Amino acid sequence: MKRSLLKHAAGLLLVAAFALPAQAQQDFSTTYSNGKVLIEQERYDKAMAELLPITQAGPKNQYAPEASYLYAVAALKANKLPEARRMLQQLQGQHPNWPNQPEASYLLGNVLFEQGDYEQALAELNSIRSSKLQADAENLKRHYLMRITDRATFEQLLQRYPDDKAVAQTFADKLLAGWYRPEDKNTLEDIVSKHRLDRNRYLSANAMRKQAYNVAALLPFQLDQDLGQAARKNQFATDLYAGMKMAQDSLKRQGININLYAYDAGTDTTAVKGLLETPELKGMDLVIGPVYRSSAKIAGRFAAQNNVNVVNPLSQDLEVAGQNPNVFLFESSVATQARQAATYAYNTFEPKTAIILYENTKDDIAFSQYYREQFLKLGGKVAAYKKISSAQSAATAAVFKELKLEGIGHLAVFSDQMTAAANTVSTLQSRAATLPLVTFENWLGIGQLTLRQLDDLEIYFVNPKYIDQMSPAVQHFRKRYAARYNMPPSPYAYAGFEMMYYFGTLLQNYGSRFNLALGSEGLRPGVFYKGIGYTDRAAQNEVRRDNQFIPITKLENLQLTVVNPVF
Repeated sequence: MKRSLLKHAAGLLLVAAFALPAQAQQDFSTTYSNGKVLIEQERYDKAMAELLPITQAGPKNQYAPEASYLYAVAALKANKLPEARRMLQQLQGQHPNWPNQPEASYLLGNVLFEQGDYEQALAELNSIRSSKLQADAENLKRHYLMRITDRATFEQLLQRYPDDKAVAQTFADKLLAGWYRPEDKNTLEDIVSKHRLDRNRYLSANAMRKQAYNVAALLPFQLDQDLGQAARKNQFATDLYAGMKMAQDSLKRQGININLYAYDAGTDTTAVKGLLETPELKGMDLVIGPVYRSSAKIAGRFAAQNNVNVVNPLSQDLEVAGQNPNVFLFESSVATQARQAATYAYNTFEPKTAIILYENTKDDIAFSQYYREQFLKLGGKVAAYKKISSAQSAATAAVFKELKLEGIGHLAVFSDQMTAAANTVSTLQSRAATLPLVTFENWLGIGQLTLRQLDDLEIYFVNPKYIDQMSPAVQHFRKRYAARYNMPPSPYAYAGFEMMYYFGTLLQNYGSRFNLALGSEGLRPGVFYKGIGYTDRAAQNEVRRDNQFIPITKLENLQLTVVNPVF
């Protein structure tokens, strides 16, 4: 909105020039002329230097208010906002009766908006009583208010200025553009009624829905590498995207239009940063990816600065999301998996006493720590908490031999090593066949163990990516996928479909600011997954940054069943 300032300034200075005495005009005409020419030449720093000496009030300096105003114009154009603000405040203080104070207030409002001081900017513009500036002031408000991306900031302005039509109408526009959530219904109706806005535009059935949502997929396709090498190394990215394309088709059949744009985003953080700085990415309704940790940090900053929701499709590390309200993990973090498993164990098994064994690896140590902390927090007791190293088979066997299983509610073994699994199964078979065991789903793929052995025992598998291969939805997808791509879908293809379908539905229901509605969305079954959601039921449905549903499965008649369904 800086472009209109010279128009205001030119008219103002013409009037001032005729109003001044002849001697004053002669004394200051050269400085005035130079300052104006320098501004027209866009040499703003020189204009400021030229005008500054005649901005101080004095009995012989009748040009001071005009020079101060013109100096502020140059300072704003030079993006020297503090200087512009100070000069305009000086102008208001030293020349309160200057007839062109409404122009100064308009200019100061512009400066305050540029500084992000929205409340003061609105107060300044609302003080203008000049009828010829009213329309310009309203346009200035709308221009800057539309640039606000933080909903909380806008709600504070709406509360502070409930009678300001520009504030209210812009908030209504932002609701339609993606901020809307079910609880906004009354607020929107009140705004439309109070400010006599177009009811068809703001309250019609389709007002909250865009015709299409733009989604960017930043995945490591590695198109700059040898085709054969890239295909082998990054097949997961191709499969993930293929699943997303399938979901795009399914959503379209339901009237939900997703424009899906693919970008090659690998390990080169500079290239990823460049992508995220482009206007097209900043205008997306959702960004999926990038997948690597170093690039994910850059995406997190992008999400915060541009108020664009970003979903990491593969990470299980909560640090990737941090406390950023615009970043989500599609998968469950290690911490969430462990805590949910511990909560299930505490609520299911008696007595509330556990033995926890864990492999001497970083991930297994972390999992066991989260599990132990949650179990203790709920009121359980841990009779033993021991580290094992499966590479040392004799030492591992000795640990299991020394376990005291009497009076224990369940055993938890966090290791995907065959040695640990075989020792666990052998111990339970010989000493405590009915003792519940909590472990990883990886055990189902250990060749030295049969499904019958695992079925005969009370084993509960933490199975975050569980998909029922016999379900009609999975079988239908597998058939469609094979027909389209001439290969069966991988787990990444299922994940890509589920992710795009879930977030595409959220976009349709709540707009691009769907994160504001996740608290009321809760957990619900997915197309293939047994549950998806970002609310923690154990914490009054607080919104979390990762998927909060962790399937716990158990073999029954050699078939896996989910023992903790969403409903």
